[in-house]
Amino acid sequence: MGSQTGNERRRGRKISSWDEFCDQRRGAIERFVSGDAGPYKQLWSHADDVTIFGGWGAYEQGWDAVSRRLDWAASRFGEGHVDIGNLAAGSSGDLAYSIDIERNVAVVDGAARAETALRVTHICRRVGGAGWRIVHRHADRLGPPEDPAS
Repeated sequence: MGSQTGNERRRGRKISSWDEFCDQRRGAIERFVSGDAGPYKQLWSHADDVTIFGGWGAYEQGWDAVSRRLDWAASRFGEGHVDIGNLAAGSSGDLAYSIDIERNVAVVDGAARAETALRVTHICRRVGGAGWRIVHRHADRLGPPEDPAS
């Protein structure tokens, strides 16, 4: 796994409890869908091995690219609210995951408020003095179920 950098230690306070981290992530995503990427970015590892598979497609690798993608995505949102339904989560040692359905209602690109549902997986790593940090996010739109028998 990647090593901790000086940037990891000075960003935000240490979040050692997995449950506390998940609560902070929920609040940060709420701010994100209102156009503010800052709190969510503080929860990320700022190392070169972070990755994102964003809800608008594409992917980024490395903190500089991921940071720019997060700023761009948050700038598309306004007046948002999110409801996060957790399907599964767990931690073992220095790794943890969360699998969620994120349903947000927000203004996107200036259009009328609309609901979007995303299937979201976060992978997190405990980073020395910083506690838990996101190292990967995968999000894509939740589509209607298809009957496996058809």
